[in-house]
Amino acid sequence: MSALTKQAAPYGCWESPFTAEVVASASSSVSMARVDPANPTRVYWLESRPSEGGRVVLLSKDVDDYSEKTLRVLTSEAKWDVRSAVNGYGGSAYSVYDGLVIFVNWVDQGVYILDTNSIKLEPKRIGEQEEELYYASFSINRSKKFAVCVCEDRRKKDLGTTYKLVAIPLITEFEKIKASDLPQYPMDVVLFSDADFVSSPVLNPVNDEIAFFSWSQPYMNWDRTTLHRGTLLLDSDGIPCSVNLIEVAGMLADDAESIYQPRFDEDSLLHFLSDRGGFWNPYFVDPDGNVQPSLAMPMQVEFADSEWALGQSTFQPVPERKFSMAVTYALGGNRSLGILNVATQTIEDLPIPGWTTLDSLQVGKSHSGEPVLVMIAGGPTESPSLFTYFINGISTNNLLSHGAGDRHDLVDAYQGFVSVPREIIFPTKLPPFDSPQSQNSKAYGYFYPPTNKAYEGVKGELPPLIVLCHGGPTLCAFPVYQPQILYWTSRGFAVIDVNYGGSTGYGREYRNRILTHYGEVDVRDCCAAALHLAELGLVDRKRLCIMGESSGGFTTLSCMAFRPEVFAVGASLYGISDLEALVKGNPPMFEAKYFERLLGSYSSMRSVYIKRSPLNATDSLKNPVIFMHGLDDEIVPPSQTAQMVAALKKKGRRVAHIELEKEGHGFIQAKNIKLALEARLYFFGRMLGFKPADNIEPIPILNDGEAV
Repeated sequence: MSALTKQAAPYGCWESPFTAEVVASASSSVSMARVDPANPTRVYWLESRPSEGGRVVLLSKDVDDYSEKTLRVLTSEAKWDVRSAVNGYGGSAYSVYDGLVIFVNWVDQGVYILDTNSIKLEPKRIGEQEEELYYASFSINRSKKFAVCVCEDRRKKDLGTTYKLVAIPLITEFEKIKASDLPQYPMDVVLFSDADFVSSPVLNPVNDEIAFFSWSQPYMNWDRTTLHRGTLLLDSDGIPCSVNLIEVAGMLADDAESIYQPRFDEDSLLHFLSDRGGFWNPYFVDPDGNVQPSLAMPMQVEFADSEWALGQSTFQPVPERKFSMAVTYALGGNRSLGILNVATQTIEDLPIPGWTTLDSLQVGKSHSGEPVLVMIAGGPTESPSLFTYFINGISTNNLLSHGAGDRHDLVDAYQGFVSVPREIIFPTKLPPFDSPQSQNSKAYGYFYPPTNKAYEGVKGELPPLIVLCHGGPTLCAFPVYQPQILYWTSRGFAVIDVNYGGSTGYGREYRNRILTHYGEVDVRDCCAAALHLAELGLVDRKRLCIMGESSGGFTTLSCMAFRPEVFAVGASLYGISDLEALVKGNPPMFEAKYFERLLGSYSSMRSVYIKRSPLNATDSLKNPVIFMHGLDDEIVPPSQTAQMVAALKKKGRRVAHIELEKEGHGFIQAKNIKLALEARLYFFGRMLGFKPADNIEPIPILNDGEAV
């Protein structure tokens, strides 16, 4: 057979270099890049390592070092895992200033300090804080005497969780202090506690000002936040004792403004992002304290995304360039990078090489003094990786650190197996969705066709489709290189990653479509996406599949239960099945009132919670489903899945159930990522009537007779 001849084989049966082992290893990722403000030639970042139990490692190197000459692994020992549990989703677990790093270690949630200027890297715990205190979103003062951060206090179970902005005194000369003399927490100085939540404290680089945002229930931070600004009052030791605060933005009526990412520039102007115009756009506070737009005209693009995990960075001042801000913005998957001139209210767009995701935007400096942007970026053919970008055009998109999906030894093997997505805009007014609510509405998704250079489908056969429902639901799918999608497309599946109504990336109005309609709008749009592709003749109408994680698992189960005529098989990963039990079961504080926005108040809308719960609709859920859940999940309890499985088993439905030890809300261990992929492939093959080419261990399927 010549190199250009493809072998005809049934969809789903194709051999692929994207094995489950490869995908599990490629599930490593880089995140949270940070340039040292006092030494902008140095960049720090995090790297997850599924092969090491999912722990997260802190690394650093020079911003203009494209080898590994200056690379340092700062937390190389297995006992270090740089992750925070704040909000249940973590993020922003470390900070750096002048080589001094503070970070949170996952196993004990302790706050540790590390002097990277020392040859010997020995993190030290800065006191013994009480259990049930959790920290994140650090900002180190230029004196290095203290840091400000978010503190989540879970100590008083009867009163519930509280959030505070605190200052933590920093001890740097450990060698001069006996271990017995280390301070005992709480030694935090509380600076603000007048709202349910607080986030993103930043310190002015030239004085003692601070800024941050807060919000209170029932709102989420993408609904309504308030921006605070103030001056820290320091004691004789240079430690904050209090702060004089004012509210500078976010006081609009109703829930009309979400503020993110406060930033001070070198002239003490305070910049921030707000969606007061319908999309997250840049603004600043002028010297008279008035909020001013940074753009001459509002742009219908998003300069930010919803903040589930702390530490989002898409917006940064450019030092030594007056009134300049580095920005990244998008509408859906169309990503842009630019320099915003606040004085002229214009953006100079910078050319980028097809990136569709871009975050952790930072501004550094090369050793020759050139300003350089640092960011984590990726596109449909390259996983998110750490890049530099020289603003003055000397050189662009230089790679500092690969995402794990770009392993050099496998690049050649991947050629011809990478499915490149295209955006699909589809009508939601399709049978059976012809209702006034869906009149003239549309939704979005990214369609990945089956792609394998060695195979093509059998003549007359159309591929099965997998509809992916992202979590949240206030999140967004991006068209970026994802080995977990390519695992399916390289075997002959088509995939559509749906941004249903309620997703971010398309403005506040689109994001608010799901309010009071959770379990309806998302279900309608996911079903409509599948039916639209079938109507176009791109996929097999009889082999439509659906899968999702967390909230996406709820949408999956709702589609299977309330629209049983659409999908042939489903997969729920740590999904919600019983809305009433979830809200009554003491959910994490961060999401405790989220469902009031999505469904209405439980006290007055209890019938809605019951009606839209898949657990209460198992009579109509007739098609097979595979369930997976981590036993340490604190967001969606494993009992949500166990009860659903028991109900379906009792009714004689074909169902598979896999529980994973030492996994929480999301799978991070390589062995479990591999198992989750192979189990779903086996289950789908069994239910849809094809035998995968992979040598997969069969899984038990209830009510299905003997496994094959």
